[in-house]
Amino acid sequence: MKVRRLSFLTLVGLSLSLLLVVCGSAPEETIEPEPLAPAEATAESEPISPAEGGASEGEDDVLAEIVVSRTPEPTATPGLAAEEVAEFAYETGLAQISFLGLSGDDWINLGISILLVLGSYALGTWLTRGLLRQVIRRRSPKFGDVLLKAIGPSLRWLIVILALHIATARLAFVGAELKTFLDNVYFVLGVVISLLILWRLIDLAHEWYHKELAQEGRADELDPVLLLLTRLSHILLAIVGASILLSHFGIDISALLAALGIAGLALSLAAQDTLSDAISGFIILADRPYRVGDRIEIQGEGTWGDVVDIGLRTTRVRTRDNRMVIVPNSIIGSNQVINYTYPDPRYRIQTHLGIGYGTDIATARRIISETVRQVEGVLPDKPVDVLYHEMGDSAMIFRVRWWVESYEDTRCVIDRVYTALQEALDAAGIEMPYPTHVSNLQVGSETVDRLSLAFRGESPDIPQT
Repeated sequence: MKVRRLSFLTLVGLSLSLLLVVCGSAPEETIEPEPLAPAEATAESEPISPAEGGASEGEDDVLAEIVVSRTPEPTATPGLAAEEVAEFAYETGLAQISFLGLSGDDWINLGISILLVLGSYALGTWLTRGLLRQVIRRRSPKFGDVLLKAIGPSLRWLIVILALHIATARLAFVGAELKTFLDNVYFVLGVVISLLILWRLIDLAHEWYHKELAQEGRADELDPVLLLLTRLSHILLAIVGASILLSHFGIDISALLAALGIAGLALSLAAQDTLSDAISGFIILADRPYRVGDRIEIQGEGTWGDVVDIGLRTTRVRTRDNRMVIVPNSIIGSNQVINYTYPDPRYRIQTHLGIGYGTDIATARRIISETVRQVEGVLPDKPVDVLYHEMGDSAMIFRVRWWVESYEDTRCVIDRVYTALQEALDAAGIEMPYPTHVSNLQVGSETVDRLSLAFRGESPDIPQT
């Protein structure tokens, strides 16, 4: 397989070299200027005044102008390697040899350029399959193999394109127009391959993160977020690549960017609520204050139930009476959320109980504690707290607290605990008084006499004022 690829690249290099020879070079021809009549005026020559010289000097100027117009301008400054090649060709006599319109030193430079391209391919292969593989495998063997498999070939061809650019630029016999064309081709190919590498890296990051989430059991929750981030990254990458290519070819994109900015601003203002919901949904999915199946309470909205679905824009909550409440994520983000399931579904319940004054506190506390512990659904390994909480107007207020296995058993266990406490306290003769009020009325003796006469049916004497 390696031999086939190397052979294919060699053929490509040779074909490219022949293409350069045919398209960019041609045997130089000696142009013999036709004799011009003194009275004739051409478009390429200017009238010659007697002060500027004789007729022979004018003919020499015209000839020089024609030769200059036919001779290509220098396209490359000979470097150290080119100078060494020229000196070697001159010393060995190869400079006098011409084949297909190229001198001996041109053929030597062409061979060096081909070797440079082939060497870059070998260098890219060694980097991707040798050095980079060893470096990446030290950190993560599995991820390293997948990474090199995804971007290795593209990275190797990116190195080859860079070498092609250098190899073409050093050839002095290639025409300026052809060099410009090839430089544009190399630039476009380089940008496309670079974008392809980044595109594959984004896809690879998506796949790797998806596997990590699948192991944690969160793949279904964060799939919408991952898909959104991946698509946004692809769109941004495509925009950047198009901007680079357009700028390279001299196309002004400032007006286009301004139009896109105005359109984005108008869209963001029109979809402000939707964007707010989407951002809040992204934060909820990343922060995970609640999960699907959790029982939550949104205090500001009075919504209480089980989470059915978490989307980018809304969260669906099923209430206890089987009603589906669709709450925008922005509302959830701006309110306090109580999660009754996370991190532990076990739930502590408390209530207040009034005991009549004069009751022995220790006895009342013991009866309440033993009664609650014996109720079905109360966790036996958790404490039952009976605290003297408050001295009420007509009773001693005790705070009673116990634990249940799940928040779903709250109402059933409360019913059983209240029933058991009522029966136990009644059996023990402990009074649970209801609130009573004592009113003291203070009146004078005259008021008492008038009231007495009124009750007897007599008319009391009311003093005149």
